[in-house]
Amino acid sequence: MQPQKKDRSPLIRLARDNEPEILRLPENYQDYFQDRPATVTAEEWTKAFSNDRNIITIDVRSEAEFGEDHLPGSINFPILDNTERDEVGFLYKQVSPKAALYRALQAADAKKDKIREFCEEFAGKDIYVYCWRGGGRSSAACHYLSEHGVNCIKIGGGYKAYRHEIYKLFYEDPSLNFIVLAGLTGCGKTQIIEKLTGKVPVFDIEKAAGHASSLFGHIRFEVMTDDIPQNQLQFENRLFEQVLTSPDRSLPFITESESKKISTFNIPDKLYARLLESPVIEIVSDLSKRIERIKAEYFSDGIERAYRTVEKSDFLMKVLGHEKIAGLLKMLTEGRIGEFCEWFLSEYYDKRYATKFKNVIARVEHNELEQAAEEVSSTIKKKI
Repeated sequence: MQPQKKDRSPLIRLARDNEPEILRLPENYQDYFQDRPATVTAEEWTKAFSNDRNIITIDVRSEAEFGEDHLPGSINFPILDNTERDEVGFLYKQVSPKAALYRALQAADAKKDKIREFCEEFAGKDIYVYCWRGGGRSSAACHYLSEHGVNCIKIGGGYKAYRHEIYKLFYEDPSLNFIVLAGLTGCGKTQIIEKLTGKVPVFDIEKAAGHASSLFGHIRFEVMTDDIPQNQLQFENRLFEQVLTSPDRSLPFITESESKKISTFNIPDKLYARLLESPVIEIVSDLSKRIERIKAEYFSDGIERAYRTVEKSDFLMKVLGHEKIAGLLKMLTEGRIGEFCEWFLSEYYDKRYATKFKNVIARVEHNELEQAAEEVSSTIKKKI
């Protein structure tokens, strides 16, 4: 079914009926608004955010753009909403830049009451403002917001420049130093990383992906949160935010050994190569402890998620066959969760993914979390 074409005749009439006024306008926002707000680069903004996560940042792009991805901690206040942005874009391409500016000014002027109400919370405060490229929309927003006592600082280059900062670090020159935790499934690598978060630099790839990088990897995060990234941009942004907010970047980042693909996301090539060549701390743990962790993390709200995962996995069916799948599902329905976890650990994961790790600098036993985390932390600090 073909999508229904939008009726653009009202926009054509708008341009025709207001042609004299439109012709008197300049070609763009920058020439229309004579005030010039203070401007920082995207790199300067990242440094400001690193020092203070409570800085106020306003994203004036449309709701759809904001939903796709945005600067961490930013608040969405569209100077043009989804429909208005579409209309302005049509006029720009099909009529003229001046006609587009006219419609944009109409839309912004209609928001004067909303702008005033929005500014009441931020009057007298410094706020950072950005759009897609740091152009017309952020210039207009700074103009309107500053009329209500807000001190606006525009982020030059906008979201596009911020994305370039991420691209440089992850795709061009991944100069971060890592120490990688590796070990068998259920040995508690994630627990150690979470325990050390805020104490040493952490690069938590699974948290950024909202997935524990395994057949059952979605379950842990579905139980904990519904804030799961929806695209590659959001995944990379969450990793970058961890870098920006790390407590001591003179230390190497602690991370976990991962496949190049985690859930639907890809770790950038050069960043992944950097991880592969990094020193490794091997985490070991008794099978009984590994079973306890898997039960606690994946069955805290019952068997349903694990049951559906096994039942619907074409991959498992191909590898294990109908008879084994039926037996595993029976274990779950009969409440034999420990037996189910033990089988998957010893007969599936350990045999399928066990490997000899390269560049091992230490071996840490993880049967008690506090002790294991302290030993990992000490090892990291010795490697400065």
